[in-house]
Amino acid sequence: MLILKNIVKEYTAGNTRIKALKGINIDFRENELVSILGPPNCGKTTMLNIICGLDIYTSGNLSINGKSTKEFSNGEWDAFRNNSIGLMLQSYKLISHETVLANVELTLKLSGEAKFERRERAITVLKKVGICNKFNKKPNKMSYGEIKRVTIARALVNNPDVLIADEPTETLDLETSIKIMEILKEISTDKLVIMVTDDLEIAQKYSTRIIKLFDGNVIYDSNPYHVVVEKPTRNKKGKKTSMTLLTALSLSLNSLISKKGKTFITSFIASSGIIGIALILLLSSGATTFSMKIRCKFIVFALISLVVSLISISTSIYISVLGRTKEIGVLRSIGVSRKDIFLVFNAETLIIGFVSDVIGFCIIYGLGIFKLPATSWMVIVIISMVVHLMAGFIPSIIAAKKDYFLELKNS
Repeated sequence: MLILKNIVKEYTAGNTRIKALKGINIDFRENELVSILGPPNCGKTTMLNIICGLDIYTSGNLSINGKSTKEFSNGEWDAFRNNSIGLMLQSYKLISHETVLANVELTLKLSGEAKFERRERAITVLKKVGICNKFNKKPNKMSYGEIKRVTIARALVNNPDVLIADEPTETLDLETSIKIMEILKEISTDKLVIMVTDDLEIAQKYSTRIIKLFDGNVIYDSNPYHVVVEKPTRNKKGKKTSMTLLTALSLSLNSLISKKGKTFITSFIASSGIIGIALILLLSSGATTFSMKIRCKFIVFALISLVVSLISISTSIYISVLGRTKEIGVLRSIGVSRKDIFLVFNAETLIIGFVSDVIGFCIIYGLGIFKLPATSWMVIVIISMVVHLMAGFIPSIIAAKKDYFLELKNS
């Protein structure tokens, strides 16, 4: 049961305070299909974003199943999005370098489901929305209508209390729009479905309730509902979301494979770092008979190699952060925490570092440059990975601190 009580949302634009929502009071039934209509900038999307925790209300209270969100921490909002809310946002928010099945499974990975169970649940829900033989396809190989169905499947796979749909039929042809709406209508028989739409005909045909907004206020409700006594229910889905290192590595590896040319070039340049570390260790071990002048030149060369490696990895990760802003938004929308976003980009750093070390080893052994014992190479690898992680540390922090609400809104 979802209740919005006197919800106010204010934004600051320069020196001006703008009220997007001016005291919204709506009680939703546990199962109904509600269409939110209104002119542009009336507060429709803002209200949806508040319901799903992508934006935080200024005052008032939002509660679901008797639990107030007024004092929610960031971690509780993450768990709320992952466990209680299913999102169907505009622009077909799927991760482009992941398969259809991986996109749908990701929500279950965050909530800690076992591999077999999450695979079975993901396949079941995909079949339910009519995606049967395209589990391993990438989103860019599918039609708009198919992508819409996948976003519905991802929204439903964790059995949420509320399904949020922002313009679910936008840009679709009539036949596909009807199929999508029929799916949403069926879902609304046992779940609350809230959708924003500008299509009055669609709303009238499929909705059980139409709410109109104007200038941040509710001006019409075709089937109002008021809770007399709200009875808190025990929340069975309060598990905190958490991403494993393996999941983070998988996301980053697939992203790097999708741009393998750039990844190889970055790793090749960064391989100079391990060569520099090996050279410094060789000189410091006293195993060479080079003169002091030659030693100094080698040290300068080694330091330059380390700097080049640091800059190449740091720049690569930062560019990756800029290029994956939509993905960050998607991950945050399904409950991935900021610390897990940090983990994802550290995982990318580790992969690039590993590949650069392999390339560096091949160069060293191929040219027969250094002769060092195995224990020394273990030290070199450890030092190299630490250097790589240092290079990716600041870009990873930038990624974790990104405003995911703006990323979703503007992507």
